[in-house]
Formats: sequence, C-alpha cells, structure tokens
Amino acid sequence: MINDNFEKPIYLAHDHMNRLEDFARDAKGGVSAKILHLTVDGWINAPSKKEYLKTYYSYEGFYDRYLLALNQLHKVIANNSDQIKLVTSYRDLQDAGSEKVLAVILGNEGGKIVGESGENLNTLFDLGVRHIQLNWSMKNCLSASQSEENTRQDTGLSDLGRNMIERMNELGMIVDVSHSSPETISDVLDVTSKPILNSHSGSRVIANKQQNLWDEQIRQLSENGGILAIHFCSRLVLGVDDRQSTIPDVISQIKYVKNKGGIDLIGLGPDWILGDTKRDEKYMHNTEQETITWTKCLEDSSRIKNLIPQLQLAGFSEHEIDRILYLNLQRFFKAVLPS
Repeated sequence: MINDNFEKPIYLAHDHMNRLEDFARDAKGGVSAKILHLTVDGWINAPSKKEYLKTYYSYEGFYDRYLLALNQLHKVIANNSDQIKLVTSYRDLQDAGSEKVLAVILGNEGGKIVGESGENLNTLFDLGVRHIQLNWSMKNCLSASQSEENTRQDTGLSDLGRNMIERMNELGMIVDVSHSSPETISDVLDVTSKPILNSHSGSRVIANKQQNLWDEQIRQLSENGGILAIHFCSRLVLGVDDRQSTIPDVISQIKYVKNKGGIDLIGLGPDWILGDTKRDEKYMHNTEQETITWTKCLEDSSRIKNLIPQLQLAGFSEHEIDRILYLNLQRFFKAVLPS
C-alpha cells in the first residue's frame, strides 16, 4: 500500500474513512495525508433514530466512544506501520512524505469530546489528537453551530470555548470552524493567534447552504492565513438536493473562492460517505441522508486524481494546482502543529 503511484502529494482536510480498505483506496488515489475525523457530535450509528436523537444535546458517551474508535485506529496503524503513520507534529508529516506512507492527523467533528468543562483536552492531546472541529449540527458547551444561525441561540463562542481556543493554540492543535455559526466563526477569528481551518465548505453565493461561507467570511478567513477546504458533497457544491454534482461544478466553487480569497486559501475537504448500506445503513437512516450523493467521478479517494486534468483544462497553473492539492495545507500544518 506504499503510495508511489502519483507524483504529487494530495492532502485532505476532512475525511472519516478509517478502515484498512479505506487506507488502501487512499493509496490508490495518491492521498498522502489527511485529517481523520473519528467521530461526530451525534451518535450517528445508534441502533435507532430515537436513540440517535436522544444524544443530540447530550454529552454522555461521546468521550468514551471516541477513545474506543481511537484505540481501534491505533491497532490498525500499529499493524500497518509500513503503510500508515500517525502524525503529531510537522516533522512527522515530513517523515511520512519521505517514507511514502499515509500521514494521519487525528481529529474529531465536534467538541463534545473535550467534556463539559474542557477537562479532556490535555489528555486528548497526549493521546495524539491534533484537531477539533468545534461543532457538528448543534450547539455545545464551546460554541453555537450553523443550526442556531439568525436566532437568539447564536451566541458565538462561550467563555469555555474561548479558553479552549487559546489552549489549542498553545498546544499546537487545529481549530476547525466548519458547521459553526457566523457568530462563532467571527469570535474564533478574534480570539485565535494561529490560522484556522474550515475543513469542508464552499461558497454560499453558489450554494446557499448554512455550512458554506459568504464572501466576507471567505475574505476574513484568507486574512487569517487559514484554509477553506472544498466539499465534494453534491448539495454543498450545488445548493440543491436533487442533482449530482460534477467535477466542473467543484471547479466552479474553487474558482469562486480563489476570486474572493486567493489561491492560498483553498484545500480539499471531501467528507466522503461511501453509500454502502451494509456499512452506513444506520448513519444514513438516522440522519435521513439515504439519497445523499458525492461529485460524479470523485465518489471516493481512489478517484481523486480525476480532479487534476480538469483543473488543468480550467486554466489553473501547475503551481496553483499544487497549492490546492497540498501546498496550502502543508503551509497551514507547519504554522499550527508542533514542530
């Protein structure tokens, strides 16, 4: 599974694929590094939708489920250390590139795992976690989510959230504002001393979904030195739920973000779900996403190289393509992670 089949590195800002067969697909597609979001702030694989909904605003079990997923991943990495490397520093990332193995940065989609008082953050760092996305689909003890946009509940960062941002900056952990509310994103930009990440998003002018960013937010993220990683999910690319997006649609998103925030802002954040009913049935049922689609010809990591010739045809230079594929995220990781 050594990644020697593609000359350019490819970094992903958002992925959930954590099984050995997923890592094999990554190698086939030439993926060099990815932030692996092990769980989310909802028990999406609960036995029933009722049990899933009960966890929506609960904190019970999230830290334990994360530790279980982390333990399982550590076993996979330990048994395949010639193919996968856990990255806890920028030096680790460089070493993984030299060794031509997949670099995995541990993260999570949602901040519930830090605990209601933030008591778990230092332990998570010691366990190798280097990324936390503040929100998933609901408000938590750290911050308001996109679901609270334009309501009195959009109170931005809590005092705990502000303290967590400062501590994450000190430790060398990536702060991810994807799914966060406009007030939260604004507050994070005010508090942070380091660049921040929006790991799976796009332009809201093109696709008016809450997860995407308005022009001013794109500009502010660019000024921060952060990254906006482009989502491959059709509804986030297009703004509609009844059509599958194409690679030219993804490139339209990339062009728009480049125009508003510059080429240095852009990364890739596919957020794949395979649509395998045996594997994803509970998640897809509980979250009512049975009909969700990903961009045609970019449905999983083994196909990500299909993006490159289309970028060339769209007029992007080789240096711009390199920035999109890996250089921007590489620069970001160097600025944020421990050296």
